[in-house]
Amino acid sequence: MLLRLSALAVFTGLSFSSATTIDLRREELMTALRQGGYTIILRHARTDRSFNEQRDPVPTERSQQRNLNEDGVRDARLMGVVFRKYKIPLGEIISSPMYRCLETAEMAAGKPTQVTMALRVMPPTPEQAAVVATPPKPGTNRLLVTHHFVIELHVFGIQPGDIGESEAAVVRHNADGQVELVGKILLDDWAALADPSKAKPIEPKRDTEGVHGALVRLLHGSPDSSYASKPADIPDTHAGHIAREYITAFNTGSPDKMKAFIESWMIQDPSRPMDQRLKTYGQLFEEHGALAVTSVQTSQALEVSLGMKSKRGDFRLTVKASEAQPMRATSVTFALLQGHP
Repeated sequence: MLLRLSALAVFTGLSFSSATTIDLRREELMTALRQGGYTIILRHARTDRSFNEQRDPVPTERSQQRNLNEDGVRDARLMGVVFRKYKIPLGEIISSPMYRCLETAEMAAGKPTQVTMALRVMPPTPEQAAVVATPPKPGTNRLLVTHHFVIELHVFGIQPGDIGESEAAVVRHNADGQVELVGKILLDDWAALADPSKAKPIEPKRDTEGVHGALVRLLHGSPDSSYASKPADIPDTHAGHIAREYITAFNTGSPDKMKAFIESWMIQDPSRPMDQRLKTYGQLFEEHGALAVTSVQTSQALEVSLGMKSKRGDFRLTVKASEAQPMRATSVTFALLQGHP
């Protein structure tokens, strides 16, 4: 089994079990949750991703935050339907202070019993690790409403992109203070649990690790090739988020929009003043016009390369996120493919 080291181990000295994880879904998972003893780590419901939220410092005003859209509101209410239908005992309800988390928690389960910035900070802290690792009171489950990076960094077996908005990882707690993944609640699962007559079949997870993964790659190509059928599906990773925001800002043709992107999403570089960056952007927009994503060529948590098309032809867009500040980019580069001027 491929062991992925979590940043949590670096910050706290904890290690994760490499035991094979259980993968409960839908009815089986609800049966387990009804007994209590688990923590549901829920990523906030779906949001208006066209809003360019400031990264640093974290905004406190609702109007300055990325908030739930209509789909997210429906999702959060549906979560409440499911929790009540299956009589899931929820003890602690702990939320990030961002409004998208607070509102998800309240619609799904009720007013949070605790609101903590520990579920929002990045890089992770010992306090964040402690919130995740704390077991529930007997006969109850804990509900944490947070952000994707908290789930990815603290739950072994969850990779960037595995848990989308309105989705959750469910963990159990070991006596030695570790957590183990036991199941997931994905977007389709909420509707299937609320009304089984409308349930879609569960799609098997594609294994890309180990011997089985090698066989899958041999038969079906590398994991990256799977993106070819979904050309606009930018990965839900740190680098993917930044790439999505960059393309949105680029396609406006507005220096003001690009300036806002640079201030919110890029690592500041004193050697490249804003005027110079905006001049480069103006030249690129004049050369390329609007950009369209055609494929995902490579994708990792902190780097993504996208196949792109513009009026100048096909090229590669590569976005690299900072290790120290994963929600900001260190570079965004264009590379024209061979055969194009």
